[in-house]
Amino acid sequence: MTNLKNITKNAVKVSKSTRNLWVVRHGERVDKIDPNWHKTAPRGAWDDPPITDKGIQQAKEVGKRLQDEQIDYIFCSPFVRCLQTATAIVGELKTNAKLKLFVEPGFCETFCVTQFPPGCLTAKELVSNYELIDPEYEHFLKEFLPEDDEYVCERRIRKTIESILEKYTGNILIISHGSPIAAIHTVLGRKYRYVGYCGISKFVVTPTSESSPTNRENKNGPNDIHSKYHFKCSLAGDYSHLSDHTNLHTRELL
Repeated sequence: MTNLKNITKNAVKVSKSTRNLWVVRHGERVDKIDPNWHKTAPRGAWDDPPITDKGIQQAKEVGKRLQDEQIDYIFCSPFVRCLQTATAIVGELKTNAKLKLFVEPGFCETFCVTQFPPGCLTAKELVSNYELIDPEYEHFLKEFLPEDDEYVCERRIRKTIESILEKYTGNILIISHGSPIAAIHTVLGRKYRYVGYCGISKFVVTPTSESSPTNRENKNGPNDIHSKYHFKCSLAGDYSHLSDHTNLHTRELL
């Protein structure tokens, strides 16, 4: 006779090992609305524009879409547009009282379209400007290396994703940029997807076993991320939460 108690126990065990990885692109950039913005960019950092009022609204709508989701950790690119987006999202979440932002350079914009080194604020400046940032967080990317094209950031993204999955359990939200998010789709979903402003992607992450088909059929060796986890993409650049679907910049390379 089947033991119902054991079934329930096993179901709980499975549910605890499965988690969600949410990925969101920043809101609308001011330099895409004002082409002359770069001439007066603070610090001369033409690669670090803020988001527009529309971008703030887009981010708030992301927060409302995610407000009932259990999110345990938020990782964010150090560029202003991502931090503003993250701050607006957290303001709408029901669990926002305990959430801090982990600023992770591994999720920076691809370096072929930024200044080099990137023009984002220093760690000290970021902490003084954004109270949600956790100053104790130790980021995984330790140095900036040149990237010749948007596809090169895939290696950086792969290492960063694997590092945070190894160290942090629970549900994760990542706020990043167009090309890095396309790289996330390539790394996790094996399919390139360039997502527009405040588009939401979701990957269900489940650990693999040594005998699983995913592990046996993996062609990149035992250290490949797919030998450790199975990723199911349940949302890929979803915009259904946005009130305005115009000019989301889903196809350009910046």
